[in-house]
Amino acid sequence: MHALQLVKYGSPADAFLYNEQAQKPKLKSKNQVLVRVKAAGVNPVEAKVASGNMNLAVSTMKLPIVLGADFSGVIEKVGSAVKDFKEGDEVFGSLQLPMFLEGTFAQYTVVDTTKASIAKKPANLSFEQAASAGIAAITAYQGIINFGKTYKKPDLHRKILIVGASGGVGSYGVQFGKAINKENSVVGICSSSNAEFVRSLGADRIVDYKDKAAYDAFTTEEKGTFDIIFDCVGGEEYFNQLDPLLKKSGVYSTAVGSMAHVGSEYVGITQVVSMAAKLVYKKLFGSHGYYFIHSLPHGEFRDKISKFFESGAVHGGITDDNNIIPLREGVRAFEKLHTHRTVGKIVLQMD
Repeated sequence: MHALQLVKYGSPADAFLYNEQAQKPKLKSKNQVLVRVKAAGVNPVEAKVASGNMNLAVSTMKLPIVLGADFSGVIEKVGSAVKDFKEGDEVFGSLQLPMFLEGTFAQYTVVDTTKASIAKKPANLSFEQAASAGIAAITAYQGIINFGKTYKKPDLHRKILIVGASGGVGSYGVQFGKAINKENSVVGICSSSNAEFVRSLGADRIVDYKDKAAYDAFTTEEKGTFDIIFDCVGGEEYFNQLDPLLKKSGVYSTAVGSMAHVGSEYVGITQVVSMAAKLVYKKLFGSHGYYFIHSLPHGEFRDKISKFFESGAVHGGITDDNNIIPLREGVRAFEKLHTHRTVGKIVLQMD
């Protein structure tokens, strides 16, 4: 099969090799299905692993390997214990981390239906938009629905602030926020150049973090007004500026933590200990509920998360065709991710 393989750590051009003779994976358990991949979502975590900045976490990997977690495609083979899927089903979802042995940046991948996120692809979603869900959508669901505890009182109106609203996870945060609150509820922080895109996702208000006067006015005027802050950028500066905007009962949930763009530079023992200490301090002594997303609710994808896509309340994270890149040009996808200026999601389209 064709696959984009990680062959060494470093820059995207050095790290990845497009291989037309890669070994096709096989089913290893009765709960697995073999999926012919149509498209695969690309995430920052994969770029950080490929760069070598997260070697502390993945030092046991033996190269070359196929990275990738998010997928959409068609089931070609079904294990004997699989009951909910059959050959020919169009599916989408995400492999459970770590996904670095037989990932989705290839024409075929194996999915364990008892562990991974997998659901039948709604007819209203293209394969590309379906592949853009995965980690980004599940992370946003965890940060807003689960950590925001919106399921406890689903009819209660909540004011939600999304930091990094134009990125892959943030764009889904806006959509989930709007899906559970219809009017005057979702505020997105992003640059003015991405404001139109974030509004198209449903944001009721945009705050340009580059406009210091407007940003300072926002943080002054909105103190104590938000129920949920969902931070997709990270860093102590944002936390210190925005935590006071929460109501007494409010929740600050973050997909990144105390280090902005964590993994963009080398993460060693010192950085891990520092982040852990700050997390514990905020959990124990913070003014509001503080949640760091360190695991994903894969078990909720089929019965809960996928329903948002079926209803059309959440519709995908691809902004334009420029973010759909052929697998053989996969290096270009990772070069875009390294800029930290990606709008929405990037997906790889199979040959």
